[in-house]
Amino acid sequence: MEMKVLRLPGFWEQILWSLGKTPDWTRSDRAIRGRYGEWLGRRTLRRKGYRQMSRNWRSKSDRRQEIDLICSKSDLLVFVEIRARSSNSLVGGYHSVNRRKRRSLKRSFKSYLVESRSQARNFRFDVVEIDLPRSAGEEPVVFHHENIAIF
Repeated sequence: MEMKVLRLPGFWEQILWSLGKTPDWTRSDRAIRGRYGEWLGRRTLRRKGYRQMSRNWRSKSDRRQEIDLICSKSDLLVFVEIRARSSNSLVGGYHSVNRRKRRSLKRSFKSYLVESRSQARNFRFDVVEIDLPRSAGEEPVVFHHENIAIF
């Protein structure tokens, strides 16, 4: 008899994750791993004192322009790209932000500043890299790369 995998909406997943119940790495699909990686990234930044302003922001003029997280810390506006990858990936999350992705992010950042009419004088770009394990019993590893040169 085949056992069905219970698919929980994002809210209930986050409740379980906050209680320490992590996804089964051997059975979880790519979408669950991605949501878990984004949740870990947000939690890491919150613990570091960042205040989340927006999540998965999209431009009104071009829906392809997206920013994973927009945070603030002190008087600084921080644009964050979260990259969750398997720990055995050939390319790490930081290095997966190639020239094409950087150009796309730069357009998105400019759109956000125009559309939100932000008065922020100081802003930067960060990458949160999450190495997700491939087997049960291992813990994910989170790296926060601050102030990545993009402008």
